[in-house]
Amino acid sequence: MKRLLVGCFLTIAMLTLSVAQAQEEKCHITRYSGELVRNAEITKMSKDLIQVNASGSTERIPVGDVKTIMFTGEPAELQEARDFLPDSRFEDMLDKLKEVDPDQLTENMKRERDFLIIRALAGRAFNGSLPISDVIKEMDKYFKKEENQNFYRFYEVTEIYGDLNVLIGTDEALTKAGNAFTMLSKAKDAPILKARGLLGASSIAIAKGDAATATKACKEVLSMVKSQELEGVKAEMEVSASCGLARAEVLEGKTEQAIKDIQAIFAASKISAEDPLNARLYNALGYALLASKKPKDAAIAYMHTHLLYSGNKQLHMEALDAMIKIFRQELRDEKRAADLEGIKAARYGGKKK
Repeated sequence: MKRLLVGCFLTIAMLTLSVAQAQEEKCHITRYSGELVRNAEITKMSKDLIQVNASGSTERIPVGDVKTIMFTGEPAELQEARDFLPDSRFEDMLDKLKEVDPDQLTENMKRERDFLIIRALAGRAFNGSLPISDVIKEMDKYFKKEENQNFYRFYEVTEIYGDLNVLIGTDEALTKAGNAFTMLSKAKDAPILKARGLLGASSIAIAKGDAATATKACKEVLSMVKSQELEGVKAEMEVSASCGLARAEVLEGKTEQAIKDIQAIFAASKISAEDPLNARLYNALGYALLASKKPKDAAIAYMHTHLLYSGNKQLHMEALDAMIKIFRQELRDEKRAADLEGIKAARYGGKKK
């Protein structure tokens, strides 16, 4: 299929929807439901679907159901790099991937290695140790390769691409992010991907002050949670959608309702105290409290993100910026404001978007 290059990987991807023939090889597939498909032989793979022969029968598995794939015979370093991901050990991931012998890799293993490299670079951009614009350039190169457009990790990288562009925040970046999230929301037979796309769209709407669009998207995700379409990531989706809905309520002037809704999520213990997703909750709470003319309480909420959940650059910088403004303009504490500016400069200063 002829591809028209218009300067955006998403347009390229939309024009290459054919299913690619994959090299037949054995693998173990873990679904979000927890189900493990063992010794499956991959016969076809696209960004939407994996077809396998397992236990003597052919099975078609939507990519939206797949959490991860471990390929039979893959180098140990590949799995070790994956194991670093939950702990955000991105430098260790990159170091470990340098040890992988390319001669030991099948085509799918090479794609997995390339995904893990991109994932580690993006992680470093999120935590502020790499310029986001540099990582975006690497991701653009990644997406232009047709083999990556037909790999099961395609949508995962697409979501990250959208999130990074939201962090940049320019009109051009938000347009790119919107295209990415739209693609996610239209993924075939993939409610989890659809929900992620809707949440991404809500974040853009909130950034633009569009409460109605954000509310609609978040309520659709919460409806999917209730109808048990998002098993395996239910808590994550419910918390994220609730935070987005609360921010939309603040935009509509319903600040007290927003505070009550967030406090209800905390009380229900939807996620553990160690989960970094708590940063979203505390920032949403701070956002609502500040709008409710409660600057001291808002500062305390944001301080939780700063002290306990600072691994995500976007959320940490939001908390720092909010606290600097609160201490300087609301609480008239110039020393605290200056101290926080120093912390922000030490961690993120000099790194361009």
